[in-house]
Amino acid sequence: MTTPPGWYDDGHGALRWWDGTQWTEHVAQPDPEASPAPTEAEIVAGAEASGESQQEAFASQPVSPAAQPYPAQPYPVQEGYAPVEGSPQGVYPGTPAGVAPAGGGFTAATEPRRTSKLWIVWVVLGVVLLGIVIAAAVVIPLLLLSASTANSAGQSDDERAAVATVGLYDDAWQEGDCDSFAAATSENFRDTVGLLDCATFESQASAFDENFDDYEIKVTDVETIGDQVAVTTNETYTALVDEDGQPTDPAPGATVYHYTLVQSDGEWVIDDLSYE
Repeated sequence: MTTPPGWYDDGHGALRWWDGTQWTEHVAQPDPEASPAPTEAEIVAGAEASGESQQEAFASQPVSPAAQPYPAQPYPVQEGYAPVEGSPQGVYPGTPAGVAPAGGGFTAATEPRRTSKLWIVWVVLGVVLLGIVIAAAVVIPLLLLSASTANSAGQSDDERAAVATVGLYDDAWQEGDCDSFAAATSENFRDTVGLLDCATFESQASAFDENFDDYEIKVTDVETIGDQVAVTTNETYTALVDEDGQPTDPAPGATVYHYTLVQSDGEWVIDDLSYE
């Protein structure tokens, strides 16, 4: 069944002619608000005054197109649109069933939301930085250990023993240990520097401790020359006295020492010492 032709509200405040198939271009404005319709008694009284019959009087009352009842048949739906299940047809003929006007709150509520992916970038950067920190904490000590091992790997057993003697000599001075001092030096060396007895050495070691802080020794070169081993070191410290032995503000210093070691009773001992 189709909607019969007639004037219908087109949903825009106007009456438009429906020809039974489609909307036409004919538009009519609704009649201005009419005064209240006459009652049946008023119609009958007027008919008696004019000599009309009651039937003629009622038939002469005008009927506005807007007063025509809407057809019971649902409005037609345009081709290409399918009604959405559970939704009413359009609010006026020509509006597709189940289609809501575009824009406004409906569009904002139904448009897919775009979620920012920037947080993923920060997470990745954080993981990378954490990996770098962990790698540095693990790899750097390994590299230092490897370098140290590589330096000693090229040394002979005699050269490694000579380096160990230099370390013992340094410990003896910093700890005031006379026995270690005697084990690390030859009698010729002790005679040359005037440290033939423990009392003299311990006195000199005490003065050394009072005059220097943060004393560190680093071996920079080891070389075997004939029956001797030459060990070069770079020794850093904080001096608490000036060149005249007078107290002064702490000042960093460094000295390069050249140790000459010889074998005595199967042990490598310091036999000579110079510095620059």
